[in-house]
Amino acid sequence: MLTWTPEAAPNGAGLAGRTISRLLRSKEVSLQVASRRIEEGLPFRVFAELCERLRFTQAEFAALLRISESTLYRRKAAGRFEATESDRLWRYVVLYARAVEVLEATDAAVEWLHAPGLALGGLAPLAVAKDGPGAQRALAVLGRMEHGVFG
Repeated sequence: MLTWTPEAAPNGAGLAGRTISRLLRSKEVSLQVASRRIEEGLPFRVFAELCERLRFTQAEFAALLRISESTLYRRKAAGRFEATESDRLWRYVVLYARAVEVLEATDAAVEWLHAPGLALGGLAPLAVAKDGPGAQRALAVLGRMEHGVFG
């Protein structure tokens, strides 16, 4: 199975690693550090910045993450998400970063993430990534695209 891990490149040196680094405002993007950050709860600003990059309203993205508007309001006030919410948000951080890396442009990545595709059963990658296996499917499609396998 093709998946992306920051450990594949030293210090997340690839474009995906740099994209994640910018979103997290951290030079360290290893999976070990990501696990710790998720457990602590990702900052609300990561959600807000990813909303902007993905061209979602906060309400639309919260619905995709299965976070109610009232919970979103509480997380905004607290400044951070809980661990389970952060884990779901992390999936989209990685998917966005990997799409930017493979497609080599943010606009192309966002367009691909929103577009329904045959490889994902007619669904958009952002819709498929609602759970771990779905996110892996979307990442696998990106891996095939990166290697020129479009079937």
